[in-house]
Amino acid sequence: MAPVTLNVYDLTSQMNSWTYWCGVGVFHAGVEVYGIEYAYGGHDYDVSGIFATRPREAPGAAFRESIHMGETDLTAAQVQHLVQQMGHHYKGNKYHLLQLNCNHFASDMCLQLTAKPVPSWVSRLAGLAVMLHCFLPGSWVPPLQTPSAMPEVQSNVPVARGKRRAITRDASRQKLLDSPLSDEPPPLDMSASRV
Repeated sequence: MAPVTLNVYDLTSQMNSWTYWCGVGVFHAGVEVYGIEYAYGGHDYDVSGIFATRPREAPGAAFRESIHMGETDLTAAQVQHLVQQMGHHYKGNKYHLLQLNCNHFASDMCLQLTAKPVPSWVSRLAGLAVMLHCFLPGSWVPPLQTPSAMPEVQSNVPVARGKRRAITRDASRQKLLDSPLSDEPPPLDMSASRV
């Protein structure tokens, strides 16, 4: 069993110093497991946007706090395989400030490793902005993707508690199918991914 830690960072420490106590802020998050912190960011290429850093040293952000999320039964190799599989969905050119950002990745990874999502306050501001998008100036936020434009991804990845989940994701549903977990990672099935 390995501990899983959510590391939360301030992206705007001056604003976060007073909004944090209201339950919102502009945060970056990464997931630490086996001494490596995994996070997600955007770039112009159609390849994974997931990157690894030393724990509590995310580039361009000020460390705020660590939150123990639980333990994982996965080996270090299985975690690496999970990250590789998640990279098919979390591509750099699919990053969206409100709809597919580092906090969405961190929550998905924590769900896979511990069966628990990140605390809601970590991504609350993005959720509020999506709901209030029509009231915000266009220069503040990127255009939202419609549910039909969101990619559908299906992959088998090892997850917490001795189960393997097949994840089907689109904007309107997430389906989890459980099956026994073996020690060997499943073969990569690229035919099920669409982007």
